Amino acid sequence: MALVERLGEWVAGGAGMGGGFFAVRWVVMTLIGRADRRQQLLDDEHAVLDMSWKDYRLHLEQRFKEIDRQNQALRLSFEHVAGALIRVDPQNPALALADRVMAQAFPMDFTFSLARVDAAIDPGG
Repeated sequence: MALVERLGEWVAGGAGMGGGFFAVRWVVMTLIGRADRRQQLLDDEHAVLDMSWKDYRLHLEQRFKEIDRQNQALRLSFEHVAGALIRVDPQNPALALADRVMAQAFPMDFTFSLARVDAAIDPGG
């Protein structure tokens, strides 16, 4: 009978160890699964943010190009109007004021200024 009792103890012990092993395995796999799901959620969130930033950057680049084009048009228009006004009234104080404002807002381009000087020297031409 001792052998049968021993066999029962071995089976019970083996089942207990096997059950314990599967319980530990289940806990570990659950934790790993949670970590994997969390990492996947973070990766998905990063991908969405990357696309958002790329879209935002492209939008800003387009807006800057549009503003640059508008600024160039304003500057060119000012130079043409100032060149015409200097032929009519070279001492007009609005010219000096507009020149100072434009010089602060835009880098100086002397090509139109030289044309304005030539126009002031030769008002008939």
